[in-house]
Amino acid sequence: MLPEPCAIVGALIGSLGGCYYLAETLVGRAQPNRITWLLWGLFPMVIFVAQRAQGVAEVSWASFVAGLTPLLVVAASFFNRKAYWKSEPRDYGLMAAAVLGLLLWALTDEPNLALLFSLLADGLASVPTLLKAYRHPRSESWVAYAVSAAGFGISLLSVQAHTFEATAFVAYLFLLNGTLAALASRGRRPRPATGVVP
Repeated sequence: MLPEPCAIVGALIGSLGGCYYLAETLVGRAQPNRITWLLWGLFPMVIFVAQRAQGVAEVSWASFVAGLTPLLVVAASFFNRKAYWKSEPRDYGLMAAAVLGLLLWALTDEPNLALLFSLLADGLASVPTLLKAYRHPRSESWVAYAVSAAGFGISLLSVQAHTFEATAFVAYLFLLNGTLAALASRGRRPRPATGVVP
């Protein structure tokens, strides 16, 4: 277990992955799904508020950073035509389900229930980008996701009390970013030579 202040260090490292993705978006090498990234920005802010309401200190800042960077990526996607990824009808359905999760959060005064609904909503919002990373790995930045996974892994290792409110979201971010890094990296591996060299 790492000291609790390392959670902030991890959040900062996690944000470096988001900043890298932001740069990749600005130059058109990454094409974010705007629906996913918008919701990825909104839901962590909900989780941040729920964590702060329960007195979660340092780890809550990982949630805040996790929300800020995606909102910047959405804004950046409007500056380069190559950075646009066309949303599919399925994406809007998942967005509606994710927003429903957010509305369920608004109807409860129980912070842990709010956290659960936010995690479910964020998971639904992630599906379009997970599918895109699987089908079109070159449209994503595996480096950005790998750096974020490392940062959120550090934050996870610095959780002092493994309660649902302190652990759930940071563990989710670690797993999600690690999965996206693995999926997107498949398009970057060099292919073995198939011809015969004379």
